[in-house]
Amino acid sequence: MGFIGLKDKNKVKNTTLTKSSSSVSLNEQNSDDIRLELSDNIINNLLTKTKFSRQEILDWWNGFLVDCPSGLLDKKKFIEVYQSRYPKGKAKCFCDHVFRTFKPDKNIHAIDFEHFMCAIDITLNGSSDEKLEWAFTMYDINGDERISKEEMTSVVESMFDLLGKDRKGANNPRKHVDQIFLCIDRNGDNYVSKEEFLEGCKADEQIRTILAPHY
Repeated sequence: MGFIGLKDKNKVKNTTLTKSSSSVSLNEQNSDDIRLELSDNIINNLLTKTKFSRQEILDWWNGFLVDCPSGLLDKKKFIEVYQSRYPKGKAKCFCDHVFRTFKPDKNIHAIDFEHFMCAIDITLNGSSDEKLEWAFTMYDINGDERISKEEMTSVVESMFDLLGKDRKGANNPRKHVDQIFLCIDRNGDNYVSKEEFLEGCKADEQIRTILAPHY
């Protein structure tokens, strides 16, 4: 059962979850050495911070460890999962942008289960505004609270590559970006603020389909 979409349940058919007073442990029947634990403290934190139920948290933990037995998700594994879902596309650049929004630990370049769950809670359970605000952070590559044409083009190009879309002629990402800026850059400063981004996506379905197709 992979952590993205909890796929392939057969992978964990020999895995059991056992609960103690202080933690939940994943015990592999064929391995006495691996014993990663999900503490009650983390579970309670996630119950407070996210909209996931306790059982959903345990299910995600179960799947997370199948793909990330170390208990950490790094960008390499994240790219592998996305590439398997989009075999005809190129996942790396898009994954670079998405993984950045997870705010990985700068020393190990990975995120733990708690940070992962907080990140996906927005994309799965967040309101429309929360999801669009998350999308804004993906486009705001340098973190200056505004999106330049270059930043938007970089992300749109990566989305086209992920989906295997043609980037030539009228479908050139920069042409789409130039048109989007004409519509949502209200003050004409060649940057899109968070307010302009949210209002533009909510007001124009075609713009939302390009910039935030799932929201």
